[in-house]
Amino acid sequence: MNKTNKLRHLWMLILSIIAFNACTEAEVPEEENEVEIFTDVELIFTADDGTVVRALAEDPTGGLAVNSSFTVEPIILKSNTTYVLTFELLNRLVSPVEDVQLEIKEEDDEHQMFFEFTENVFSSPTGIGNIQNRDGAINYLDFDRNGLPLGLKTKWTTADPQESATFRVWLAHQPGVKTATSSTQDGDVDFDITFPLIIED
Repeated sequence: MNKTNKLRHLWMLILSIIAFNACTEAEVPEEENEVEIFTDVELIFTADDGTVVRALAEDPTGGLAVNSSFTVEPIILKSNTTYVLTFELLNRLVSPVEDVQLEIKEEDDEHQMFFEFTENVFSSPTGIGNIQNRDGAINYLDFDRNGLPLGLKTKWTTADPQESATFRVWLAHQPGVKTATSSTQDGDVDFDITFPLIIED
């Protein structure tokens, strides 16, 4: 093989490597926006006097999204009492058990809790919540890095006794679409759970 042919083969080899790398980079799939996995969603209502009320929604299969199979405990609160609602959010499918709330806090600009409840069951907030209407009143106590509501901590004051109310919690996963006007119709649903709610005298 003469010198000219050797140089030609060398250039062909270099061009082949460049073309292969270009194809490889072009074929790298985009990162998917996967919703979180939950086995336990526990609502923790803490009254002004320190009394704690817990209600657990549990799905050992890791669903807890829309149409999943889970068991739900009723929420039983005292009438005319103010509570702060916080959460315990776990994924027991991995070892050690994952505290999913930590990930939500790290990605606070991609998540928001929305709420819906039977009308007149609370004296504050009033209305029926913000799942159906984004502008519905909710007493958010925590906000993301952009100053938008997060919803891992909210404040509620019960009204008079009621025996057959409901309390719905919707965690929206909204990477790149969470804004001051985004609603439950934007992004994906991490979970959507309706709890029976009883307000006792």
